[in-house]
Amino acid sequence: MSEPGSADRDDGRSPWRRWQMGELQAPPSHAQRPDEAQRPQESQRSAERRDAVRRQAELEALRERIRREAHEEGLAAGREQGHAEGLAQGLEEGRRQAKDEMDARLAETLIPLTELAGAFGEALETLDERVAEDLVDLALATGHQLAGEALKARPRQVLELVRALLHTEPPLVGQQRLWLHPLDHKLVQTHLGDELSAAGWTLQPDDQLSRGGCRVTSANGELDATWESRWQAVKAQVRHRGPTTPRSEDDQ
Repeated sequence: MSEPGSADRDDGRSPWRRWQMGELQAPPSHAQRPDEAQRPQESQRSAERRDAVRRQAELEALRERIRREAHEEGLAAGREQGHAEGLAQGLEEGRRQAKDEMDARLAETLIPLTELAGAFGEALETLDERVAEDLVDLALATGHQLAGEALKARPRQVLELVRALLHTEPPLVGQQRLWLHPLDHKLVQTHLGDELSAAGWTLQPDDQLSRGGCRVTSANGELDATWESRWQAVKAQVRHRGPTTPRSEDDQ
């Protein structure tokens, strides 16, 4: 027995139909959404941006390295040039300073020994004879050492001595010979050879003479200008400059 109205539902003319399995399943997986289709494009653009940023950073690093290397090369070149200029200037200043110091030392050592004797003359007036003699001996020893150092530092002094002897009045008569230490002989021959030859003088080396002195001999006499004889004359002059008048009781 059929239900009432069943014939009307099954004849196909009814506005509803029978429910069947599978009508509520999800759409196929290959039907992607719009946002899922855009993701590969965004990933590519992001990778391109990262590459651009990386290349820009590499370019900036290269520029910085080139700038730093150029700066360091410029500094090195400047230091090298400054060092060379400073070295040349330092050498020139060193030479000038050494020359000034040598000239000053020579000026001190070549002060006439008579001035040294005059200074000790004041000591002779205030001290007793024994102390004065000790001071004179000390002055002479000091003067002898200074004069010897001056001769070593300035060997050309012998040229001045020879010029003075050449113009001595009255001159020696006859064939004249100038005797010098071998080293002084070469020096005088180089600087005064023509002048001495014109005056008729003959140069003769003598290794028995000390440097800085000489002798002139002729048929009628001799001029002794050796270092030893001149020093003896200085000593005699120094000792002669002692007190000549006795001190009063008020001075004692």
